[in-house]
Amino acid sequence: MVQISRRNMIRMMGAGVAAGAFGVPFYARAQSAPYKMGFVSALSGPAESLGRPMLFGAELAVAEINAAGGINGRKVELLVRDTKAKPDAGTVAARELIGEGCNMLLGTVSSAVALAINGILEQENALLITAAAHSLRLTHEDFTRHYFRITDNPYMRQRAQAKLMAELHPEVTAWGGLVPDHEYGRTTWESYKHGLETFYPEIAKTEPSISKPILCQYGGSDYRNYIASAMRDPAVGFFNSLYGGDAISMFQQAKPYGFFQKKAPIVDSANEFLAARAMKAEMPEMWVGSHWYFGAFTDNEISERLYQKYNAATGTKFPDGFVSEGHAAVMAYAGALAKAPEGSTETLIPALEGLTFETATGKRTIRAEDHQAIKPVIMYRVRGSKSGEGIEVVDHRVIDGAETIEPPT
Repeated sequence: MVQISRRNMIRMMGAGVAAGAFGVPFYARAQSAPYKMGFVSALSGPAESLGRPMLFGAELAVAEINAAGGINGRKVELLVRDTKAKPDAGTVAARELIGEGCNMLLGTVSSAVALAINGILEQENALLITAAAHSLRLTHEDFTRHYFRITDNPYMRQRAQAKLMAELHPEVTAWGGLVPDHEYGRTTWESYKHGLETFYPEIAKTEPSISKPILCQYGGSDYRNYIASAMRDPAVGFFNSLYGGDAISMFQQAKPYGFFQKKAPIVDSANEFLAARAMKAEMPEMWVGSHWYFGAFTDNEISERLYQKYNAATGTKFPDGFVSEGHAAVMAYAGALAKAPEGSTETLIPALEGLTFETATGKRTIRAEDHQAIKPVIMYRVRGSKSGEGIEVVDHRVIDGAETIEPPT
């Protein structure tokens, strides 16, 4: 396992600036050419609110690296494409970036898009580091050597959420779900269900009653029929993995039904502060999964810097964890390039395998066996507030990812 500290990484990134001046002209030009990274994620459509903060984090990481002298004396250039959270658009965008010399791709909100891009990586001789796509297929049955995930995954996060509910609400044994009818929705639900089936007998000493999930249209606008079905469901606690604009629409439409008074607790897979910022004082209380919560990492230099930069640029006091993941994806490539200066796909794969690098949530390690990162699982309990920013965090948890991750495949 290779460990690279933040200080050593900066030193290595700045190393070699003068060295290129003593080579032959062609070598000097090669050494001075920028490393090209391609950011490919949803920058329009219902998942834009996830992709934009991710891009901010990636751009900030690139700016910091270049300000420190680059990597191996070479600057980093970030090229950007919009997937619109659609698989066909995602593969087109990825091929465009690869055609422009980017063998290092990063980003990707949608699991379906990530799976589509994953399918072309080997033939295109490129890499993809995802900063949100959570389908377990990416590191299991559809695994390729060219794919890496630097976030947690549903097995880690949703099982941790289920365990927390067994600890905090052992009396709530009837559970249901509102999930998007696509890969991410099904993966998150199956992981949460598995967690309920594992931890309620172990912790609450009872078997949970689990309803069939209510599968909702992705990118829809009218969720009233789904909400009505949920209201009729005998489940008391509910799990939600609708995200972005879909989740906001569903939450807003559910309030007049009294959904949040009748159904509690609510566990949200990954909406960060997206819905809370949109709904403000009207935000119902729920436990939300997150990639990064700034309030939990006040002693982390990278976290503090990210928070200050994002707040200064946007005025947002509750940034989403997607900011940290875009930043972390770039830093993973930076750590690998420090070990493999050539930057070819074949040299970067072993450089990324086993890499330990610093992020806004602390050190992360990419497992060599399945390219899944080990990182903390983060959750917070958020609700609307009539003062200040209109929302407040009343509790949070940071769980060691090594305790929740599945065995490598």
